[in-house]
Amino acid sequence: MRLSLLLRTGGIVSVVLWLALVAAVGSATFGAAFWLSVRSVARSTEVEVPDLAGLDLSAAQVQVEPSGLVLQVVDERHDPAVPSGRIIEQVPLPGSSVRRGRKVKLVLSRGDRVLVVPSLVGRPIRAVDIDLRQEGFVPGELARAPSSSAPAGTVLAQVPAPESPAVPQARIHRLVSDGPPPRTWVMPDLSGLSRADAERWIAMSGLRRGAVRRVRMERRASDAVVGQMPLAGYPLRSRDVVDLTVAQ
Repeated sequence: MRLSLLLRTGGIVSVVLWLALVAAVGSATFGAAFWLSVRSVARSTEVEVPDLAGLDLSAAQVQVEPSGLVLQVVDERHDPAVPSGRIIEQVPLPGSSVRRGRKVKLVLSRGDRVLVVPSLVGRPIRAVDIDLRQEGFVPGELARAPSSSAPAGTVLAQVPAPESPAVPQARIHRLVSDGPPPRTWVMPDLSGLSRADAERWIAMSGLRRGAVRRVRMERRASDAVVGQMPLAGYPLRSRDVVDLTVAQ
């Protein structure tokens, strides 16, 4: 009777173990199937972000439409290498895997920066050149001309004109005053004047006295002017040199 009881008990245990094994296998199978199903659904909602660099908004919209992505412009900035209205940056980056319907943030180009040429006329050339570089310009050709109305070193004219639109690194050409034009005289005849009187006239005329030669001459007073260079009748300008020859 005990043997019969043991057999019966062993049979029940086997059945219980078998049922537990079946339940475990079923649970594992269901879990795996569920995980695969979730993964498959997740994959079906993921898309790859296309490369939108260089496109305008219309072309970019066509590019992302099959992916269900949404474009959002978040910033604009100047970029001399990219035409205005074209995309220069995007987030997420091209090739990223994202969920369908994700926003793609864009930065658009405003093209090359437009500057306004400042007014330089009447300003000292040294300060002008410093300011031009600080404002993104390049000092161009420099020409000089005499001016009775503007001190030396003052800008008289410029090209391009003030308030003209320009791009960065544009060259600005300047015409600068060289000060008042030199005064011009016709060289007078200094013969017969004393050396002192001749030198006084040279200084008052804004000229420079050059060499003084002495020669022996009869019937001429000592230190009287007997020769000059330039000769009488020649044109003279400020700071020209006048050489004298006087009797010994």
